[in-house]
Formats: sequence, structure tokens, C-alpha cells
Amino acid sequence: MNSLTYKLIAKDFQQHRLLIAGTIAIGLVSLLVAGGGTTLLFNLGMLCWLTAIAAYGCVVAMLGIATERKERSLLFVLSLPLGYGDYVRLKLVGLMLCFFVPWAVLTAGAVVLVLAAQGMPDGILPFTILLCGFLLTNFSMVLSCALFARSEGVMTLSIIVHNIAISIFIFLIGPIPAFRDHLQDPAPTWGSEFWTVLAVEGAVFVVICSLPYFVAARRRDFI
Repeated sequence: MNSLTYKLIAKDFQQHRLLIAGTIAIGLVSLLVAGGGTTLLFNLGMLCWLTAIAAYGCVVAMLGIATERKERSLLFVLSLPLGYGDYVRLKLVGLMLCFFVPWAVLTAGAVVLVLAAQGMPDGILPFTILLCGFLLTNFSMVLSCALFARSEGVMTLSIIVHNIAISIFIFLIGPIPAFRDHLQDPAPTWGSEFWTVLAVEGAVFVVICSLPYFVAARRRDFI
């Protein structure tokens, strides 16, 4: 990676710095609310926490790629000594890092909440970690779609799928006995089901992040 590469990645951080800080702030406040000691506060806080991460992922993909293409600022980037494949790799790495920072902070905050909050069973920790892993994988899908998409309609559809997928994941994983039956346990249970789901999330994440390298990077027109 040369100096130009670092500067372009830093540009993404500079462009989204307020969104990153705002998402972290909203997420941490939501976790404080969730630790308020009542079921209502927990549900409200976790809903806001989840919404903050999911919404930020959609916004950063739209602003970082779709809006840049629409406003033709991409023309300036491509006028630099960069190939089309270089652009795809830079955007994938830069925006993934922009998402990873608040995601990592808020994931760590959720883990600390579960372990430190009095009256909150540690048995929900495995499900919490899997949900956080899914949010990262789900964002990689939106980011890859933004690199592939040539129209706002396709991008909008990917965001709708992104939002629906979170609910589907919760509905599919939540009822599994290995998770459902241990949510109220005083200690987390790391069964084979947990590691299987985590491995699937990791594999899907790698595959989705690899697709732009092999497909989008070979395109000759990003405008």
C-alpha cells in the first residue's frame, strides 16, 4: 500500500468521522438504557443499539459509494493513478474499517453489559455475540451490493433485504433449544451450535467480501 492508498482510506474516515462518533455515542447510551434493570428498558435500549449499528451500515455504504458515484466525485478518484481494481479494494477496505470501528466498540459494550449488569443472566452472551457477528456479515452484503449496483433501485433493494435479514436471523436462531433454553442461565453455554453458527457467519463474510475482488474489480466502468 502506497501513500495515496493510505490517503484515500483516511479520506473515508474523515468523511464519516461524525457518523462514526454519533453512532458510538447513540449505541453506548442505548446500552446504558438497556442496563436500567427493567425488561422495558432492556428491550428499548437493545432496540436502539441494534438500530444504530444497522442504520449506520446502510448510510455509510450509501454515502461512501452510491452517493459518490451519483455526484460524479468518483471521476476525480479515477483520475488518480489507480486502476478499477484498486478503487474497489480501497473502498472495500476503507468503508469496512469505517464500519468496524463503531461495530467493535458497541460489540464490546454489549458484552460488558451482559457480564457486568446485575440481574442480567450471562446466558444471553452467546446469542449476543452471534447477533453482533451477523451484523458485521450483513453489512458486508450491503457494501458489496453498493460496489456492484448501477442503479438506486438495486441499492434500495439491498438495504431492504439487509433490514429484513436481521429479523429473520433473530427469529431463526432464537428458537434453537441450545440458545433458547440457556438464556436465563447464570453462565454462558458454548455448545456446538454456537460454534457452528459462528463459523457459518465467518465463512459467509469471507465469501461476500471476496466477490468484489473477483467480479466488480474486473468491470471497466464504474460511472
